[in-house]
Amino acid sequence: MRIFGMGMPEMIVILLVILIIFGPKNLPKLGSALGKAVKGVREGVDSVNTELDAAKESVEGGDKDAKDKKDADAPITATAVVEDTPTKADTASAEAAPAEASDSADFCAQCGAAQDADAKFCKKCGTPTS
Repeated sequence: MRIFGMGMPEMIVILLVILIIFGPKNLPKLGSALGKAVKGVREGVDSVNTELDAAKESVEGGDKDAKDKKDADAPITATAVVEDTPTKADTASAEAAPAEASDSADFCAQCGAAQDADAKFCKKCGTPTS
């Protein structure tokens, strides 16, 4: 009889080492803890399998069009959101062109950010104020 590629003599040696390390009083506690751990792992695997089966059925059963099935089989990709930040060319063109006069001198003509009345440059985009 071979279990995990080990014969009976190897199993007896392993059991004796475990008995020496943990002692006869702690073996029932160890067995109980090991059993609970195995049970928890099995329940976790079963719940994941159940959820995967349910998701698979909803994808297969809910999509009638071939296009929808094709989209469902496509890999999921992530896209990055990139903010539009001013570059040197943007600020150079803003310096070359005079800023449009706004209704109030407290707002930047380029980006619309609130500014101090005595500010020479916009805090947000760096455009010179007029």
